Amino acid sequence: MLSAVVLAGGVGKRFKSRVPKVMHLLGEKPMLMHVIDNLRAAGVEDIVVVASPQIVSYLPSGVKVAVQEQPLGTAHALKVGADQAAGGELIVTSGDMPLIKAETYRMIAQRPEERLVLVTRFPFDSDFGRVRFMEGRLRRIVEASDLQNGDEQNPFVNTGVYKLHKSDVEEFYPRIGNNNAKGEYYLTDLLNVLAECCGVAVMVDPVWEQYIGVNTRKDLAKAYSIYRRWLLDRIMEVSTVMDPETTYVGENVVVGQDTVILPNTFLLGTTVVGEGCEIGPNAWIKDSFIGDNVHVYYSVVEGAHIGRDVIVGPFARLRPGTRLADKVRIGNFVEVKNSSLGEGTKANHLSYIGDAQVGAEVNIGAGTITCNYDGYDKNRTVIGNRVFIGSDTILVAPVELEDESFTAAGSVITERVPKFALGIGRARQVNKEGWVLEYRRKKEMK
Repeated sequence: MLSAVVLAGGVGKRFKSRVPKVMHLLGEKPMLMHVIDNLRAAGVEDIVVVASPQIVSYLPSGVKVAVQEQPLGTAHALKVGADQAAGGELIVTSGDMPLIKAETYRMIAQRPEERLVLVTRFPFDSDFGRVRFMEGRLRRIVEASDLQNGDEQNPFVNTGVYKLHKSDVEEFYPRIGNNNAKGEYYLTDLLNVLAECCGVAVMVDPVWEQYIGVNTRKDLAKAYSIYRRWLLDRIMEVSTVMDPETTYVGENVVVGQDTVILPNTFLLGTTVVGEGCEIGPNAWIKDSFIGDNVHVYYSVVEGAHIGRDVIVGPFARLRPGTRLADKVRIGNFVEVKNSSLGEGTKANHLSYIGDAQVGAEVNIGAGTITCNYDGYDKNRTVIGNRVFIGSDTILVAPVELEDESFTAAGSVITERVPKFALGIGRARQVNKEGWVLEYRRKKEMK
């Protein structure tokens, strides 16, 4: 059985944060969860996270945790984790390296070598340790803090990802010391011992971007830039992203054929976008389904289901529970919450539709509001098919407007409006002749 030991470390002093470094978000989830999810996707079921006592409480439930009570170094952390590992073979990786893909972990697991160190070459200077090897066999790993003349010119860096036996840790950990710049028990020293007595293979991975380590917030920004580009590359196989530099797409987002994503657009969560859509500019969409040939621009959409041939925006907000049938039009400054709108219905301006069931081909005039909350409960508004709602209508729920009914502009509707009826709920207009002149005279006498 294969297990993985993830070295999560401590709080991350260089981050200068109250939140542990590995719990900072890369995209939509913490760095540590990227590592765990990718290991699981590679088929590794037994995963042990080694963490300091200060960060254990931050770790998500369902994660197998081994606590390193004292920070004695990476080799000691591995020993703590290996003691709880169920498998005889171990993949060792770091919680602050979230870009390592599932395919890479799967490749390591499938390699025939019993012991393996993963090596890459960065196109820039780094503080990673260097790896000396010959004919694919490890000679020595030198930590960055212990580099000597000549080691700095070695382009092969240690990624910190290894494959070895659990028995290697049990047998050889007592043989390493802490005679180094930091006074710690290095995991690399354990690999050096194994290289001398048992042999360790070296695998050079040219995809160096996977091994960006996150030690500072600048590192996190660099990692996110790479991660975001990978996600956009997947999207751009079938759709067009006009400005990748200002477009953000989550890892679970699906975008259909020939959809165009315009600048400053965020597609997050479990969002699915259909074919032939135009999304953006300035759209923020999360956990929503969008049908084919939909245009969403300058708007916020969350937890909504949108049919085909719908237009949303500009400056609209669709909140959770919104369901728009085909050919619906939601215009500027319209908010919809927990409501369904039938096919062809239009709400073009300045309206709030909450907890409502709206039929097909309804015209919702500007300034219409469903008063759904009475201070204690949310109440439903039911609007039938082909209803015409005059501008500035207040619908005090619970209330029903039957098919083909009208409401007069400026009405407060508190009772059912029957089919083919006109609902009027406003006071009769009274004109007071000369009132303005009398008003001015009184003001000017003061």
